[in-house]
Parts: sequence; structure tokens; C-alpha cells
Amino acid sequence: MKHLSPRLKKQLIFWFQLGLTVLIFVAIWGTLEKAWTQLTTSQYTIHISPFWLVFGAVSYAISLPFPATYWYFALRHLRQQPRWLRAVRAHLVGHVGKYVPGKVCVVLIRTGLLRGKNVDTTVCVLSIFLEGLLQMAVGAFLVTAVLLWWVWNRGQENLLIWAILLFLAVAVPILPPVFKRIIQFIGVRKFSEEVRHVNQLPWSTFLVGIPLMIGFWLFLGLSYWGIIRGMGLWIPFSEYPLCLAAIASSMVAGFVFVIAPAGLGVRDAFMIYLTVPIFAHYTSNPEAAALVAAVLLRLVWLTTEMVLAGIFYTLPIREET
Repeated sequence: MKHLSPRLKKQLIFWFQLGLTVLIFVAIWGTLEKAWTQLTTSQYTIHISPFWLVFGAVSYAISLPFPATYWYFALRHLRQQPRWLRAVRAHLVGHVGKYVPGKVCVVLIRTGLLRGKNVDTTVCVLSIFLEGLLQMAVGAFLVTAVLLWWVWNRGQENLLIWAILLFLAVAVPILPPVFKRIIQFIGVRKFSEEVRHVNQLPWSTFLVGIPLMIGFWLFLGLSYWGIIRGMGLWIPFSEYPLCLAAIASSMVAGFVFVIAPAGLGVRDAFMIYLTVPIFAHYTSNPEAAALVAAVLLRLVWLTTEMVLAGIFYTLPIREET
């Protein structure tokens, strides 16, 4: 790239961005098509309640700035100087990239929108992984907490064992000593002098994110509960903890299987498996109801992400000086 003319570089960047955009839209269309097919072929009669579907969409929209704000704090702790609104914008727009297998597009979009004079590219990439790992670790912790309550009241100790293993798998890598060793092992410091600040990460970098991520997961659980109400299944709010556990565990599992676009298939399978016992108390066809809820959630969340990405992408945000 160093020997290319500025004009050729611009053309290559343009065609790369165009190809990436087309790839994202094809992936999103495939996700929508698969979800719609599952929805129309399910053996379950849906009684749509627009109010509760909007409630689910709004709850999801409220949840998204929480991890985006932690990403901003992580960047600041890594000696970067982004504006908060630019970080939130890059984070929200980046959600559309997760529908491409491998989740690489998420990193490309967020880094491309945020990098600049005051944000080093390599450090930005590291912060994305740091934010994602903390998000999943807190989610797995909440699953473990809910299942502790579940085991205490209803048994099923095998679920608790899986929850603890899941928590350890995503929580251990974000501990400061472990995270620093990982960065040193992969040799990232060779590519950017700025990454030396990783060795100076304090525990406060991780502690400040815990309440933000808890808020994120609580609103996700509220969104899922609202979407279930929106499909005409009037489950009481007392089932909210199980909705939270189902959505958190399924999303953590989808995160671990990075090849699946937006956790497609993996997340849905976990969610259906975990919510069938809930639906069994409120419908005669719990398997179909669980499938419809999972598909409807994906459609509502995808629509919300597209709307927010469109709004924030077009915002006239001033560059850092």
C-alpha cells in the first residue's frame, strides 16, 4: 500500500467499502429471509400486540448505549481521546456487521468509524475485544446468579454446572493479568507503540464496566419479556429472571461460536431449549411458541439495529481536534 498512488488508494478503499456494504446487506437479507420462513412455517397461532413489540424494541434500543459507553471508557483508559458520541455512533453502526459470518465486519466498521488523529487503530481493535469479553462475562455471571436461584428453588444442578463453566470461559480472559499476557503472547505490541498502555490497565478499567453491562443485560431481558408478551403470550413479570437467563446464556453461546452470523442458529437453539419449560406453563405447544419467540426477537432486534444505525450514521458529528 505504501507504493500506491493516493488516487489508487482512494479507489481501492471505495471498492472495499462498497463490497463490504453489499456483503452486509446480503447477510442481513439472508437472516431476515430465514427468520421469516421459520415464522411462517411454525405451528403456532400468533396474536400480535403492537404495544408490547414496540416496548421490546425500545427496551433493546435503551440497552445498546450501555456497552458503547463502556467501550468509550476502555479507550480512554488506553490513552485514546475519542468523543463519547463518536464512540457510541461507531458502536451502534457496527452492529450491522455482526450478521456477516466471523464477526470481522463488526471490528472493521467500528474501527473505520472511530480511528483518526486521537484513536490508534490497533488499540481500537483491542478495546473492541475487551468490551465484548466483559459484556459476555457479566452476562454469564447473571446467568449463573439466576440459575443459583433456580437450583435453590427447583433443582436441575446440571444447568448450574454449565453456567459456571460458561462464566469461567469468558470471564478469565478479561482479568487484567490474563488479558495482558494474551496481548503479549500474540505480539500485538510489534504493530503499535500505543499498545504498551495495555500493560498499565488498572482493575478500575474492568470494574467501571460491570454496572454498565448489568444495565445492558437487564434491558435485554426486559426486551425479550416484552416480545413474548407481544406475540400474545401473557406471561407474568415473575418469569422475567428466566427470560434474562435465557437471553444471556444464548447470546454468550452465540458469541463463543464466532462463525455463526449474529449467533444465528446457535443462539436460537439455546434460547428455544431454555424457554420451552417457561412456555409449557402458558401454552399447549411450548416448542413452537419458543421458536416463534426466538424468531420474533431476532426480527425486532434487527429492525431496531437498522433504524439506529441509519440515524447515527447520518449524524453530523465533528471530528476530534
